[in-house]
Amino acid sequence: MTGPLLDRLTRRVGRADVVVKTDDTLSLAVSADGETRASSSRTRTTHLRVATEGRIGHASTSDDSPDDLAERAIAAAKCGTELDLHLPMPAPLPDVVARAPQAASADVATLEAIARALSERLQRSDRRVEVWAERSSGSVEIANTRGALSSYEVTLAGAGAVVESIGAGYAPPCRVYCSGVALPSLSDLEALVTEVDRRLGPRILAARSRIPAAAPICIAPRAVATFLAPVRAALTGHEALLGSSPLRGRLGEAVFDEKLSLADDPLAPGRPGSRPLDDDGVVARRVPLIERGRLVGLLSDLEVGARAGVPSTGHGWRRSGSGSRVGFTNLRILPGIETRATLLTMMGRGLLVEDLDWHGGSNPIRGTLRLRAPWTYLVVNGSVVGRLEGLRITGNVFDALTRIVGLGADSTWVGPVSAPTLLLEGIGVSGEW
Repeated sequence: MTGPLLDRLTRRVGRADVVVKTDDTLSLAVSADGETRASSSRTRTTHLRVATEGRIGHASTSDDSPDDLAERAIAAAKCGTELDLHLPMPAPLPDVVARAPQAASADVATLEAIARALSERLQRSDRRVEVWAERSSGSVEIANTRGALSSYEVTLAGAGAVVESIGAGYAPPCRVYCSGVALPSLSDLEALVTEVDRRLGPRILAARSRIPAAAPICIAPRAVATFLAPVRAALTGHEALLGSSPLRGRLGEAVFDEKLSLADDPLAPGRPGSRPLDDDGVVARRVPLIERGRLVGLLSDLEVGARAGVPSTGHGWRRSGSGSRVGFTNLRILPGIETRATLLTMMGRGLLVEDLDWHGGSNPIRGTLRLRAPWTYLVVNGSVVGRLEGLRITGNVFDALTRIVGLGADSTWVGPVSAPTLLLEGIGVSGEW
């Protein structure tokens, strides 16, 4: 479809590019009663962008009607954004693992075997366990009127569980998952089991314990992925380069503690965001963002880059029903050298946060937060004493990241985020304990 569509448009518009995405998803869930439920879906979506008379127009379709798609994109350009858009020329692509053959061919029986293996390892007499496994297989084809034409195949697979305690007092559901290009391995599933046992093991503290309003806090990798949501927003797209991001205009400045370094890496092998080029056709590359606390990069796509007068970093995405947007691929935080046990000992008396519920403020990009922390534990002299209920973590993410006490060596992939355990001081804590 891409070739004929672009041929028609060449005589009508100045520039155009098209992205065609296919996806075949198979999901399987095993209920707490052992009942299996499978579902599947297949989609094919075409995203077209045209530049004509100095304006940009977008249109998407899930059918095979190129003429209608072209007319809608041209009509959208008549009232679209004024922009001088330069599309990329053809270029060699880097090697990156974005597809696993076994994941692509996984059937219901394969997914059920994964789900039941996880379920059996999680089962206890005092637990209610629901599990799931899923795989998707698809392709991405990108072409433009400058002669660029590239395609790649992609898979994504994962497994997860919701585990609830029975008859042991209130405990929120413990939700865990893993994902990647390949099917989850036995070691991946065992890591989930270990995490669930660690989180459900400590007793709930009934008595109130005295904790300072600004306690030292050790944030585990799954919680770090949530905690950094405002930072990801502040480093990305229009807000970062032209909007209200607190990091705007601060390239080269020290913005966080020098212990913090992070980058976005679409070339990380086998991760959910891995790809050889973005949806604008820009070749993918690793982009450093923070180096030893100093801001060294911001993410852009072709459109935001053109508005801001900077090159694209290869972070354009196309989603159904919308135009181009800037987004992360795989965020990697450079680990430290400390074990989790060492970090807990360094705290003295403080809190360990295994997971967080995101409830940002009215303007989360400013970093203000008030996060429910249902999986928070009291730590005394390096030992977990028990779990605390009803707590919230408050304060400002950007301010907190200027006071990093330590980084763990335990980098863990949580979806497309690789994060170590993070020890912070001076974080606000509210609620009953």
